[in-house]
Amino acid sequence: MDKRLLIAVICVAQTLSMLGANGYTTLLPLFRSEWQLTNAQAGWIAGSQYFGFMLAVPFLSALTDRFDPRRVVLAGSALVLVTCCAFAYWADGFTSALLIRGFYGAGFAATYMPGLRALVEAIDDPKLKARATTMYLVSFSTGVALSILVAGQLAPAFGWRPAFGFVAAMAALAFAMNFLFVPARLKPLVTVPKLRDLFDYRPVLRHKPAMAYIIGQCGHTWEALALVSWMVAYLVYIANDAGGAGAWLKPTDVATVAAFAAIPASLLGGELAVRMGRRRLVLIAMALSCLGTLCLPWIGGSFGYAAVSVFLVVLLGLAYLDSPAMTASLVANAPEGRAGAAMGLHTSLGFAGGFLGPWIVGVMLDLVGHDSTQDWALAFATVAVAGMIGWLPVLRWGR
Repeated sequence: MDKRLLIAVICVAQTLSMLGANGYTTLLPLFRSEWQLTNAQAGWIAGSQYFGFMLAVPFLSALTDRFDPRRVVLAGSALVLVTCCAFAYWADGFTSALLIRGFYGAGFAATYMPGLRALVEAIDDPKLKARATTMYLVSFSTGVALSILVAGQLAPAFGWRPAFGFVAAMAALAFAMNFLFVPARLKPLVTVPKLRDLFDYRPVLRHKPAMAYIIGQCGHTWEALALVSWMVAYLVYIANDAGGAGAWLKPTDVATVAAFAAIPASLLGGELAVRMGRRRLVLIAMALSCLGTLCLPWIGGSFGYAAVSVFLVVLLGLAYLDSPAMTASLVANAPEGRAGAAMGLHTSLGFAGGFLGPWIVGVMLDLVGHDSTQDWALAFATVAVAGMIGWLPVLRWGR
């Protein structure tokens, strides 16, 4: 197959696999009411898929240092299909939703980084390999945006279970595409770790430049996914506080536009990284997004629904501006022969932030309430602080 066509097919399959990624958070106010969840419980479910991802990805990505990533991708794609069906037809409260979303995250872990590795190993041209990496990461942002769009449009019209049934059908199509088109490993690995050394992360943990971007990814993902998980609930609060959003875009529509903003932001970030350097871009983008997160509740409290909607679109774009540069910097700084382990730790700690961020926002809202600008300011301050903690190692050790 032509390599450009291969990139397109695998990116589309990855996007289809992710249509279930943010359906729950898009409908979080509905589930919180229907299942009588506390804010902390709602945050637990929102973060559980990232917890499942966090637990699975170091093991699954490290396996690709020895075994064909195609096998891992197919197993993960099958698990994504099963869990999408399970949520559509069996989820009925906190416990079932928590478990199903957790296993969905594990399935996503088996498709995401192993899929990227299978793709780049099939390409010889360095420039095309770099473009493939950027496009694959953009497929993540596309999947996030489309998952919000699908849930926001289909659930009000047909109910949330049929909406997730459609997501399951797209997951079945993604599995078929992966089965038919994900290439098997053709070239033998230069360095093949022994089985007992496959999960030895000490070489990565001792490597400060790699760890700088691994910790940076944790703070980056904490911030981005906390915003994605709670922005609909926050917009609903702002709309109700202002007496309704009127004829303007609904909160789910604003969330969709904001999520789609991550796509051009990621593409722009890839180009800016070439022009100004990856590390410099990461430091500037993370600082701006943390400052924006601190300002977010005050924008909503002072200027209302329309202003905060526009601000959220810009803010989420900033949060994803450095995504390609962060991942590319990790790959460039990975210890020799341990790229799979480094990528696994990178995404594991990254999505540990994705798990903790939504949950801690929910805990804070349960503690202080969610009926004032000050309440939401305290909740979003936890997000900004986590982002700055991820910023510091990149400043000190990144290269």
